[in-house]
Amino acid sequence: MVKCYTLNGEFYGEGLSFNDFNHICEMLKRNEEELRYFPVEAILLIINEYSKIISKDKNILKEEGVPFLCFYLKKSNLDKIIELNLKNKSYLDRFIEVENKKFIKAQKRGLACHWMAANVGTLGIYSILQSIICRNSNLVRIPEDCIDLIIKLLKPLKDIEISYEENIYFGKDLLKNICIVNFPSSNLELNKCMSIEADCRVFWGGEEALNSIRSLPQRTNCKDIIFGPKYSFAVFDKDAIESIQLEKYLENLVIDIIAFNQKACSSPHVLFLEKSSISIEEVTQRLIKVFKKVTKRYEVNFLGERTVADIINKRGEYALSLDKMLHCSKGFEYTILIDNEFKLEEPIGGRTIFLKEVDDVFEVEKLITSRVQTVGIAFKNEDRAINFAEKVTKIGVDRVVKVGYMNLYDSPWDGSFVISDMVRWCSLNINGMI
Repeated sequence: MVKCYTLNGEFYGEGLSFNDFNHICEMLKRNEEELRYFPVEAILLIINEYSKIISKDKNILKEEGVPFLCFYLKKSNLDKIIELNLKNKSYLDRFIEVENKKFIKAQKRGLACHWMAANVGTLGIYSILQSIICRNSNLVRIPEDCIDLIIKLLKPLKDIEISYEENIYFGKDLLKNICIVNFPSSNLELNKCMSIEADCRVFWGGEEALNSIRSLPQRTNCKDIIFGPKYSFAVFDKDAIESIQLEKYLENLVIDIIAFNQKACSSPHVLFLEKSSISIEEVTQRLIKVFKKVTKRYEVNFLGERTVADIINKRGEYALSLDKMLHCSKGFEYTILIDNEFKLEEPIGGRTIFLKEVDDVFEVEKLITSRVQTVGIAFKNEDRAINFAEKVTKIGVDRVVKVGYMNLYDSPWDGSFVISDMVRWCSLNINGMI
């Protein structure tokens, strides 16, 4: 049974029940035609107004990740992202001449089917609205735990109207092209039905879930956009550690650690410290001080039994070991684990960070695989940072960002220009025809 929470621009708190996707897809494909007449500028103005509305709602702003979402959806930011993805926003509206009588246009793909993960509640909005910019309709499977947040975030779209070039455009028309559903992830038949309807499949999730969805039947022309399980860590070089900005770097790192209870693919789990005149113990004491300061503003969210058990077990292991060190709060405000093993530790989550000292930060190259998504850095020298990024991205890293920005959604993401992947690039060549 499919539970449907938004359909044709309306919200259904208890969910409409369907045995399959036939009626849902018919409705979406019909509404998709209405987007043909939306200039991309009108779509962006609606999304910009939407970002203003949610930025003024104190209840929504309390939800983790929403303040940055408001920034991301500003028109000025989306204009930059579209420019980065497409080079020219006008490709979305009409055929643009790129050389003598050769034209290019970015057409919609059609129905985009999204399978969203539960680790970051706001991810669905990023995925949906970037697809809407490309004029796709959207069928979105949201995990049960995230449905209330997604519905709360989408509702402001319904009442928006903007004026552009003497025409009125409505947010409700965008909403008509968004259908939020939930059904058991184990239901193979419903996953098959959803997959076969897709002109574009967007996956966010763990390895097991992604492998099962990848194996589903699909149309021959269907485009897959995959955001699989990833791992992230941070590095501080000698100059940064010895600088007067060390505490600021540590504060930025703590912000990255506590966001989303370290469930995001971009959350850091290990901090590699380059040997310097500042001992690892002194850095640790400063980190503890920062944790205590920051956690006064950001209290511990619900961790879950599994995470709590993992933290307790790891604390016990480090407390009893002769060659390891443990620093932790009485509660679960922070856990700092120090050892000399040169490796990427398996994630514990719940504000747990492993500290390891290395002779040279460039040694972490040896640990890089395609599994690593983000490396947060604190470097004082820009050339050294560029050199570091050159080496680690060549091996497999997708993002190198300064600490404090590890969990901020940007473009490209996981090596993909999402908006570019959500359109079909079409050409017209009439050279010599006239």
